Amino acid sequence: MNSFKKIIVVLCIVLNQGCVVGDVVALPFRITGAVVNTVAPDVIGDSITATGDAIDTVIPF
Repeated sequence: MNSFKKIIVVLCIVLNQGCVVGDVVALPFRITGAVVNTVAPDVIGDSITATGDAIDTVIPF
């Protein structure tokens, strides 16, 4: 019974971590958006960052 609780806790932690692949793919968009925000209007950089967020949401793993 004790090992079953450990497995449940580990599964909850893993499932709450989110998708690693989506984060890796979205990272360049987020970085580019932050850099563009420093040299261009915020709307342009925020739209680039939003693209990265959308990619992170779409990729299920």
